Amino acid sequence: MSQKTARRGVMLICAALCGALTASLNCWSVFQKPLMAAYGWSPQEVSFAYTLVIALIGVSGPIGGWLQRRWSASMIMTIAGLGFGLGWFLTGFASSIPVLYVTFGILVGVCDGIAYNLSLAVCTRWYPDKRGFANGIALAIMAIYPLFTAPIANMLIEQFNVSLCFNIVGIFCIVCFIILARVLKLPAADYKPEGWEPPVEVVDSKVKSYTSPEMLKTPFFWVMLLFFGMVGCTGVTMLSTVSLIGQTQAGMDAGMGALMVGIFGIANAIGRVGLGAISDRFGRFQTMFAAVAVTAVIHLFLYSSANTPMVFIIESCVLGICFGGIMAIMPSLNADAFGPGNMGQNYGFMFIGYTLASFIGPQVAANALATTGSYSSAFPILGVLCIVGIVLLAIALFFFKRMKAKEQASA
Repeated sequence: MSQKTARRGVMLICAALCGALTASLNCWSVFQKPLMAAYGWSPQEVSFAYTLVIALIGVSGPIGGWLQRRWSASMIMTIAGLGFGLGWFLTGFASSIPVLYVTFGILVGVCDGIAYNLSLAVCTRWYPDKRGFANGIALAIMAIYPLFTAPIANMLIEQFNVSLCFNIVGIFCIVCFIILARVLKLPAADYKPEGWEPPVEVVDSKVKSYTSPEMLKTPFFWVMLLFFGMVGCTGVTMLSTVSLIGQTQAGMDAGMGALMVGIFGIANAIGRVGLGAISDRFGRFQTMFAAVAVTAVIHLFLYSSANTPMVFIIESCVLGICFGGIMAIMPSLNADAFGPGNMGQNYGFMFIGYTLASFIGPQVAANALATTGSYSSAFPILGVLCIVGIVLLAIALFFFKRMKAKEQASA
């Protein structure tokens, strides 16, 4: 292995580990029930804290992309990581809903968006030859992270209290970000891996790197943003409530519910690596169509009847694989469509679609629980949103082909 090859491997792992720290959010379902018990907050109030985090991740993503053209990757990640960890630490002292929204919702959300965006940009820029695979590896590490942290968080909450657990997570994140950020660096805009040449069709068509204003003028961007908002609802809902769904629907205890966070994370990771790599070979759109269709079928016809632990685990794993594939393909598809030159900022704008999902998915689930005592009525709604997503993806494919034909003609 050459030194350059090894170097980009180190960049991939360090960026993925930074991204994994931001995935501490995926343990949120472990914190929800203890917060409601400790302070008497309603499911909607606690759920909105997670919604606010995801919303601000989408808003701050473009800011992170803008910073990448002006500051070093190491500096950006250090500052964002310090803010992220501080937000978790201060949440341990939040005894009112407004304070919870400021410390966890705003501070954690903004810093998470900047760090998450940068981690994906580093992976994509160092692996122009294997974008789907690199994003899949990075996102898989992020997805697996809760497998270890969710049970530990649940243990700390039971041993001490939910507030102290927030403090510990914050300190841990600050220390890890400081160490990992020192390694990160973005390659030159024209970087090519040793021994790799772009495909002939890419060279011939002189793939254009769109600026963000240029991207925002394309119909493809707006259709894909709406698509992300529809199909992302499943993932946001599962990440924020899978522990509670297991407890209320499948009869799991708190420990098994916490373990479900990790199980869903493993399935998520498998989907990110597997479907990300498959999209490199068989096409982004084809793989995405399959993942969304399977998700729709499970929500519409199967998930409401998953009232035993084993059935619930199996169906949740399939949902996790499909969601992981969607999350791995989206940044790669963004780079395919708009070029790698401004990928950090461009995908930051695209990620606003996931912000839209954060307002829809968790609130649909929280309202279902508050009104019926169960999440069952939320699943058909999520399935219908996936059907809408399939229609939007078909429209996006039409605009993508037209956009690339126009680029080739002008070249």
